[in-house]
Amino acid sequence: MEIRSRVNDQIGDIAKERARHREAAPSTSFRQVVEEANREATSTVKVQRGDTLVSLTRNFLGESASQLNKGQIYDLAKTLAKENGIANPDRIMPGQQINMTPMSTLAALKLRQGTVEGVQLNTESPQVSAPVLDKTLARAVTKGYMQAEDQRAVRDKILQLATTHGFSPDDFARTTLMESDGMNPRASNGSCHGIIQFCSGGNRGAASAGYADNPKEILSLSVMDQLDLVDKYFTDTKLKDFGPASLDNLYLTVLTPNARNEPRANVPLNIVGRQAAALYEGRDQAGVITRNSLIAGLKQNARERLGEFSVAKVERKMM
Repeated sequence: MEIRSRVNDQIGDIAKERARHREAAPSTSFRQVVEEANREATSTVKVQRGDTLVSLTRNFLGESASQLNKGQIYDLAKTLAKENGIANPDRIMPGQQINMTPMSTLAALKLRQGTVEGVQLNTESPQVSAPVLDKTLARAVTKGYMQAEDQRAVRDKILQLATTHGFSPDDFARTTLMESDGMNPRASNGSCHGIIQFCSGGNRGAASAGYADNPKEILSLSVMDQLDLVDKYFTDTKLKDFGPASLDNLYLTVLTPNARNEPRANVPLNIVGRQAAALYEGRDQAGVITRNSLIAGLKQNARERLGEFSVAKVERKMM
């Protein structure tokens, strides 16, 4: 509250003074008033140990933060990072100076307009049917992979990524159920980490997501933070060029992007290394993986893992 109060008091005083003259200059918009005030008032905050851009943004927004979900607050934090020339919004250092003034203008304007960067606020969040995703998220909460209060924000973020990259939210859930037991941000086999298993090595998932030098650090990130890495990875691997992506193309993008070049359903795919038995023809790991066996295996794996979760349980958890 101290951060927000300090900046808003300064900008608010200037804006109020300028607003008194609006009748004399009716063409002056609210946006112009705030922008002029913003140019005259700047404030910086020194990062303390334990601070994140998300926590600074939330503190700055104060009571207004209750109108936004966690994903939307994170989007604001990313905007703050961009305005401050910070390449990675998840990495700020103690002693670093953060200019909060752009956030004051953005928050004031967007909250007044009812949107944040074009995304509807919680009260008008679109309802999209995604039963496999909903069961997967409910199961992830039950298993402790994420907090119950994060479930809606994670769902909204996945729906946003599905629209951006052209895939089915339910197919993404099936992919995570195979790769990380369903949204487990701590899942690791030693060389691949996180909800879709970002792998170590040159030109692989961790490098594509910006963690070439420290892939295991991905394990310290939340599901929401890892979804931003998913966004980077899907952009780098050009998933939307295959859109609307089928389940097999979505999973091959995660597993071996080059294998997408083989379009035939029953032809063995060039996939290096041993994979889960469910992905092979006849579940025989000495055999081959085809597009057909991928689809069948992913769907069967999802049915098996989600079998104990009833629709009623999911609906109660989503309320």
